[in-house]
Amino acid sequence: MKTSSFKQAIEAQFDCLSKKVIKRAVKKGYRDMKRREKRECPFSDIPDYEQERFGTFDKYESDYTVFNILGIEVWVEDDQLSEALKTLTEKKRNIILLSYFMDMSDSEISEFIKIPRSNVQYHRTKTLETMKKIMEERK
Repeated sequence: MKTSSFKQAIEAQFDCLSKKVIKRAVKKGYRDMKRREKRECPFSDIPDYEQERFGTFDKYESDYTVFNILGIEVWVEDDQLSEALKTLTEKKRNIILLSYFMDMSDSEISEFIKIPRSNVQYHRTKTLETMKKIMEERK
């Protein structure tokens, strides 16, 4: 049984159209891949400090030691550091926490705790020496 010339013409047109669509899809795919290649890079090429921006870590109270300084909560994660801070007097602990965890200057701390600025500096340096000894002993 022979197919009619009309049917052959339709099949040829469909075949031609199908080939054009496939060729254009392949070209578009290659063009998109090149465009992405210019704009994207693999995670292995991104430095570690930039990768840290893409995610967050959960914070649980059980992982931290919380110190309360005149209504301000300061969370300390390191267990050895928190144990050393617990051995200090409240005044010295407050000076260290405000200085290093709250980034306050000596004059701001002196106004906050209501002691002279020179005392803040003295207590901070002496307390750091004490903490260093405590932490070295516990190693």
